[in-house]
Amino acid sequence: MRRTITALSLLAAAAVCVLAIAGSAGAAPRIVCPVSNAHIVPCCPLPPQPAEGSSSGAQPICCPAACCATASTPCCAPTACCPSGGCCPTPCITGSLTIASAPNPSTAGRKVVISGAFAGNPASGAQVVLWGKLAGHAGFQKVTQTTTDSSGRYTFTMPRGTVMTDQAWYVVSNGVHSATLQQHVDALVGLSCTTPAVTVGQAVRLRGHVTPSHAGATVLIEQRQGGAWRMMAWAKLSRTSSYSISHRFAQRGSIRLRAELPGDARNDKSVSSAFTLTVKP
Repeated sequence: MRRTITALSLLAAAAVCVLAIAGSAGAAPRIVCPVSNAHIVPCCPLPPQPAEGSSSGAQPICCPAACCATASTPCCAPTACCPSGGCCPTPCITGSLTIASAPNPSTAGRKVVISGAFAGNPASGAQVVLWGKLAGHAGFQKVTQTTTDSSGRYTFTMPRGTVMTDQAWYVVSNGVHSATLQQHVDALVGLSCTTPAVTVGQAVRLRGHVTPSHAGATVLIEQRQGGAWRMMAWAKLSRTSSYSISHRFAQRGSIRLRAELPGDARNDKSVSSAFTLTVKP
């Protein structure tokens, strides 16, 4: 009788695995293993089928329950398979993967540092892959990769000249996906004057350049009045993303000026440094 019960138990377990391998149409095949207390724990995907004529005896196997952190976490990386008769070479990483950048917002062309860590379960030496998507682009692309340090932290340094427009970042490590971070980038807007002082009614030339190129866009020249910035003139950027206008001031005094590039799909609203022009009688 005991042998009969054992045989029936083995048949039932085999049936569970067979049903799980069949899966739903079009879904990636996975092995489901019966473990203690009648729980069903998802494990590694099926290994690749051996080539025709190959002598490989590789068979799909179940991960030990200890390899699966939760009922929804696959063993190791989603594409890995457990070695025969053993546990996964790398344990599952639980907890969340954080991501942050500094500075944010940044200025076009300036260095940006992206960093984070495994929250709640530090993992030393884990590979972390950074993915990025430029504003206006359809999909993410792999940017670079690194490994976590002894405290489970990672750092990516984006050198000068590489972060020019708004974009989004996320990182992936050991099957864990961080939140998506929006990186805001201000364009670099310049404004200069041919002279620091003019007389009332005298023409003065204001010029500047915008990086990255926003050729054809409009730049606003603003004056500080009554505690607020008010537009006093505007200019269209040339094919080289530069502008130049002539202006006359009708009243004397110290005048604070700046240039503003309104925000668009590529950069946030961006302003130049302000300077003071003296208008004499």
